[in-house]
Amino acid sequence: MSNKILVFNHIFWPDKINTARHISELTEELVARGWDVSAVVGNRFYGNHKKIITPKNGVWNGVKYSRTYIPPFNQKKNLQRLLTSFWLVLSWIVKLPFIGKYDAIIIGTNPPFVYLLVPFIKLFKRNTKILMWGFDLYPEAIIVSKEKSFSFLGKVLKSLAKFCYGKIDVIVDIGPCMREIYRQYNHSAKEETLPPWSFVEPIEMLLPHFETRQKLFKNANLTLLYTGTIGNAHEFDNFLQLARELNKRNASVGFCFAGFGNRFDDLKLQIVDNDTNISFGGFVETDQELEERLSSADIMLISLKEEWTGISVPSKYFSAIAIGKAVLFSGAQNSALSVWTREYDLGFQVQKETIDKVANVLCEIANNPELISKMKENSFKIYQENFSKKVICDKWSLLLERTINYPMK
Repeated sequence: MSNKILVFNHIFWPDKINTARHISELTEELVARGWDVSAVVGNRFYGNHKKIITPKNGVWNGVKYSRTYIPPFNQKKNLQRLLTSFWLVLSWIVKLPFIGKYDAIIIGTNPPFVYLLVPFIKLFKRNTKILMWGFDLYPEAIIVSKEKSFSFLGKVLKSLAKFCYGKIDVIVDIGPCMREIYRQYNHSAKEETLPPWSFVEPIEMLLPHFETRQKLFKNANLTLLYTGTIGNAHEFDNFLQLARELNKRNASVGFCFAGFGNRFDDLKLQIVDNDTNISFGGFVETDQELEERLSSADIMLISLKEEWTGISVPSKYFSAIAIGKAVLFSGAQNSALSVWTREYDLGFQVQKETIDKVANVLCEIANNPELISKMKENSFKIYQENFSKKVICDKWSLLLERTINYPMK
C-alpha cells in the first residue's frame, strides 16, 4: 500500500496528553498497516508551554513529522489557547501549497477550530480527501462554558463551522451523541463512529494491586475510583451524595478521586470531616502506575455534565472497561456512555433521583463481592471485541481505503 496520509494536530509524541497519544498511536498503527503517514504538529508540550520539543523534523516509529513553531502561549488560559489555535491554523494555511501531494488528510480537533483549515485544503489540494476525528466540539464547548467573553465568539463561529463541515468528506465522531450535534450542521459528509481506545490494554484481566488498593481505599469491600481530569465538563455532586448516603449506612464502600483539572480543588473544598469513605490521589506519570491504580478499583466513576452531552466523550470510560471494570456513569440518558453501558451491561448510571436506588445495589455488592465478578468479565470481553486499539485502528485503515478509492459525495 503506497497511499500517502497527512495528519494535522496541535500535539503529538512525546506529549502524553490524551489527544496527543491517540493521534500519535493512530499514525503509528496506520504505518504498521502499510500506510505512508506524515504529521504536521506543534513544537511545544501542552502542559509545559515554555518547553520546546526537538527536533523540528524527524521520524517516529515510521511516522514522518514536522513541527510548527508556536509562541509560548499557556494552554490553561482560554484566550491564549485560542491564540494558539489561530496561530497554528494560519501557519498551516501558509504551508499548504508546499506540502506535496497526499491521498487523504486527517485533522484532529486540537487545536480548537482547526476545521477552519478545511476550505484552504480544498483550494490547494482539490483531489485530497479530508477526514476529521472529532474529540471535542467547538464552538459548542465555548458556548456551554457560559463565559460571556467567549460565548459571542462561539456563536459567530457556528456559521463558519457549518461552511467548513460542508467541505469535509468524512466526519469521525467518538460517540452517537456527538454525531447528533454534527448533524445539526446539515453536512453531507460520510459519518463514522470510532471512539478512542485505552492506553492500558492487558491481555488478561488484572488482579487487584493490593498495596495501591490499601493506600487508596483502606479495607473497603467495594472500591470506586475516579481517575483523570476533573474539568468544566465533569460533575461530581452525584458521586458525593452517593458516598455520603453509603457512609450513613455504614456500608463498606470506598471512594477515591485521583487526578487533576481546574475543578479538582473545588471538589476537595467540599469534603468535610464526616466524609471518611472518600480519599484523594495525585497524577500518575507512567502506564505501570496507571495500571496499578486502575486495577485497585472494582468500579470506575465516569461523569459528564448533561449540557456537555455529545460535546465531549470521556476517554477514561474505555480505560475502565479495557481492564475489566464495571462503570458507574453520572450523566444524561442519551449520552453515548449511558447507551453503551445499558447496551453491553457494563455497569450502572446514577442521577440525582436514583441515588438511593444505586446505593441499595452497591450495598448488596459490598456484602456479596462475587455479584460484580461477571460484570467485570463482561466489560473486559466487550472492550476486546468492540473498542480495543486493534479494532478501532483496523476500522480506521478500512475507512481510509474506502474514502480514497470511492467517491464520497
